[in-house]
Amino acid sequence: MSKPATHGRHGRPRRTSPRTPRLQHGRTRRLGAKGLRALALGTPAALAAVLTVQGLRTAGEEYLPAPSYTVDLVVGGGRTTDPAGPRLAVLGDSTVEGIGATGPERTLPAHIATRVAKRLRRPVEVVGLGSSGARTVDVAWRQAALLTSRDVDAVVVVVGSNDATHALPPWRMRRLTLQMLEAVRAAAGEVPVVLGGIPEFHTVPAVPQPLRWVLGAHADVLRWRQRAAAAQARVPFVDIRALASPRFLARPASMSGDGFHPSELGYGYWADALAPAVVAVLASPAASGAGQHSDGPTRS
Repeated sequence: MSKPATHGRHGRPRRTSPRTPRLQHGRTRRLGAKGLRALALGTPAALAAVLTVQGLRTAGEEYLPAPSYTVDLVVGGGRTTDPAGPRLAVLGDSTVEGIGATGPERTLPAHIATRVAKRLRRPVEVVGLGSSGARTVDVAWRQAALLTSRDVDAVVVVVGSNDATHALPPWRMRRLTLQMLEAVRAAAGEVPVVLGGIPEFHTVPAVPQPLRWVLGAHADVLRWRQRAAAAQARVPFVDIRALASPRFLARPASMSGDGFHPSELGYGYWADALAPAVVAVLASPAASGAGQHSDGPTRS
């Protein structure tokens, strides 16, 4: 949910140098100028004008920088005699990268792993491979490839908010989601995958009304396409909007300082929704037959 990745010819992402943590400007670049215009099409002229003005005003605001840490840790257990637990990889956008959390142990991937470890009573190793601005196509083309050098037992994907802010056509969302799920499973060795749906935009105070309503309505349409693609691919779909977003209402502490990303508390709400599905797939026959790892972890 941040500045989108730069793309070159044929839609393939260009290689960029690692970013240094810094305060970034122009939140509407996350919405995308073209996306905003596309969302305004078909609306009355007055409403389109309001959306444009709100987008320009939002562009001048500041939001949180990319974290200076990476997410790669073991949670739960703690004793040398503990049996080796499952290994999780979490892919997605800035909410997976950790924007809004003060440290790796308080990120969304860590919250998910902590809840899984508690349910399984075993330590869980988790790595977060998300990147700010990532869309569904970025997970398919860039992040999935990172799994080939890692030995994991399950993969969680949380993506789609940037597809909504860039006004991705609904008919493309289903096809891209299917391609992404296929790419992730192929790269990870056919281990189970869990897909987290687009969260609720109506609880994001940084986006003013009626722009927030327009983005939320488009996100609702894309979320249904995500759900349909997950069903076709036989991948568990977790509706973050239904299971977690209502808990953000009247709880300002659930959002980070920029009003756009969840806080550590908010990420906990998301993890409460996602963790049961992760536990379920780890207990499935598919998990026991795929992703069998050696005694030592593989690192990229």
